Amino acid sequence: MRNTLKIATSIALLTGSTWAKEGCFPENDLKFSSKMKSASMSKIEFDQVVKKALDIYSPIIKKKFKKKLIINGEWENDRVNAHATRDDYDNPVISLLGGMARHPEMTKDGLMLIICHELGHQFGGAPKQFRGRSTRRSWSSAEGQADYFSATKCLPKMFQSTQETKLAISLSDESAYEEARKKCKDDICVRIVLSGLSVGRVFASLRSGWEIPKISNLDSYKVSMTEYKHPKPQCRLDTYISGANCENDRDKDFDNVDPKIGACFRAENGYDDTNGARPRCWYHPQSYFK
Repeated sequence: MRNTLKIATSIALLTGSTWAKEGCFPENDLKFSSKMKSASMSKIEFDQVVKKALDIYSPIIKKKFKKKLIINGEWENDRVNAHATRDDYDNPVISLLGGMARHPEMTKDGLMLIICHELGHQFGGAPKQFRGRSTRRSWSSAEGQADYFSATKCLPKMFQSTQETKLAISLSDESAYEEARKKCKDDICVRIVLSGLSVGRVFASLRSGWEIPKISNLDSYKVSMTEYKHPKPQCRLDTYISGANCENDRDKDFDNVDPKIGACFRAENGYDDTNGARPRCWYHPQSYFK
């Protein structure tokens, strides 16, 4: 059945008749071969992360949506990216490319964040992307919203093990840990921020001119309308930090229409800089319904 669904998904993507792909990163030419000797992650570690994600989120998706979570770990694929789509049965499908896992800046926690980001496209709620050039909303959440879902809803479930979290933190860069600690109230938040730093650094490597994000920095740019494509690396890291600090009910789902439900949010005028709210570098609190 698994192979059948994968084939069906591939056919749908080729014909364009079913679901479009949503990539975690912009399409790029960066590659890391599966034959490289000093990869940042082994296939065993790659498979372990995939298995953990399936073990934790498959029951949730089955219970809430009556669907089957499918994660295709394409270890031999050298490209740096991941994609979310849906098959002919409306099951969520995530494809993880091996080149992304082998990127020098990628960590196991960073890879888990990538999986959460792709789950965020599937179940992250509003704001939703548009379908092509139309005014109709897509099934997929905006890029920034998928990141916000990762930090607020998904990673807290993935990082519940206190022992595992302490180990992950102990292996992190000391200076990065100290900066994350300044932003966080607990170890889970610190771990989320550090995983976001890993992904942010990978993201910054994909285009010349993109600066490497820093936990201590803040993207001061404010959009006049919500941005649905990939925010810049610093803005993306800011989203992870905000989401990790959102103390709203982590088990309350985001709504597909109202962005406030399940989220931390600013006042209607947009000037109340609430801790844990979506950053203004990609999200505008008054523009979604227009």
